[in-house]
Amino acid sequence: MAEEYLHPRDIREAHVLTRVIEKKKAESELYDVPFAPLRPFTGRKVKLQVRTAYGAGLAPFKADNALTPMLTLSGDLQEQFVELVTIAEKETLNATDLIALNSPDAQVAEGAMRTIVQKAQSLRLRNINRTRWMAWMAVRDELTIAYHGNVSIAIDWDLNGDEMNDDFSSSHLPTYASGGAGTAWSDASADIIEDVYTWSKLIADDLGIDESEVAMHVNSATWRYIKKNTGIKGELSTTNPRIITPRREEVIEILEIADIRIHNDHYWDTANAKQKLLPDGYALFTPASYQYNGDPIMEMYDGPVVRVQNGQLVVERNPGMLAETYVFEEQAAQNVRVQTARMPVINHPAAIVWAQVY
Repeated sequence: MAEEYLHPRDIREAHVLTRVIEKKKAESELYDVPFAPLRPFTGRKVKLQVRTAYGAGLAPFKADNALTPMLTLSGDLQEQFVELVTIAEKETLNATDLIALNSPDAQVAEGAMRTIVQKAQSLRLRNINRTRWMAWMAVRDELTIAYHGNVSIAIDWDLNGDEMNDDFSSSHLPTYASGGAGTAWSDASADIIEDVYTWSKLIADDLGIDESEVAMHVNSATWRYIKKNTGIKGELSTTNPRIITPRREEVIEILEIADIRIHNDHYWDTANAKQKLLPDGYALFTPASYQYNGDPIMEMYDGPVVRVQNGQLVVERNPGMLAETYVFEEQAAQNVRVQTARMPVINHPAAIVWAQVY
């Protein structure tokens, strides 16, 4: 283990502790949200893109000496700013822990050091899970930042298109009960082929791309219903009859989209219950490239945080997760803290459809 080659005092250095707790995999690998990559950001306020004009239609001609034609766009073009939110947790080491860390017995000191590293690794994973949670809640348009004292901030990208995003061809939050699929996908008779076409066409129409460039994201539970669908099996039986379920490549071809991507990412909550980031009964549609005109459809901004150095507060401008230890002098204790400053930003709401399918 990497920490075995360090002196116990080394973990007090923030950059050393951060490097040690990432000894197996870097944060970017564990974060692994393909549609919202981490982006270094030097500021603290980000602008939410609540409406984007995609240049639909053609510009008019203008005769010499005539007035320039006017263009009137629907929707309210608003600039909304939001602060990056700091995700931070700490665990306090008491006097006994510190005595062990400074023990003249090398084995005792190294054991205490490994305990601190394990604590920091747990804090690190919880921080990554919260960042991933933010990304998935953003594409659902349900991101709410809750603080202590019953204070919360709701972040709205208007994916339902009822306020600022009036350029949408339709709501990008369809449901099977109203305005979406006529039948839940848990019913084998549901017309999944038509539903997928309808929702992928929302993105195609708004961005000016083809439905075949759209990818569908579901979890394994939803994928099982898709494989059992009567309509999909019927399409397959006319070309390649088999007495087995369809393969993913065959379903992709039948649905005429770019890809089907299975996501089973999850975390365990405080009640030890498994929480899926892509829940049962929902499908996410995006461009398969996660880009529009070379621009990411969504990003996770990663900004600066303040750390403690020699008893002083210092702005850490190197973006990324920071693990540190610092002293609370009045009480004989030392804190182990992991923190980040994050905010998901949707650059192109028109590139996202979050559909309830059952």
